[in-house]
Amino acid sequence: MNFNVYLKAETGNKVTRMAKKLHRSRNSIINEALEEWLDSHSPSQWPEGFFDFDPITDIPDFKELRKELNQDIPEDPLA
Repeated sequence: MNFNVYLKAETGNKVTRMAKKLHRSRNSIINEALEEWLDSHSPSQWPEGFFDFDPITDIPDFKELRKELNQDIPEDPLA
């Protein structure tokens, strides 16, 4: 896709100098910069409402349940 972008003279000159220094086109530098900006400013990939949940608070403690289970295991006669 093609479209025009107007830059401040100083910014345009910096892009031109970097393009020459890196042996790249100004277009490729501006395209890379824009892609990076869009990636860093895009909304999270999590769906809306993902973090709006009510945690389950009335479940028993897992470690206590394990202790109870270990008490019911008979001693290993082969150990």
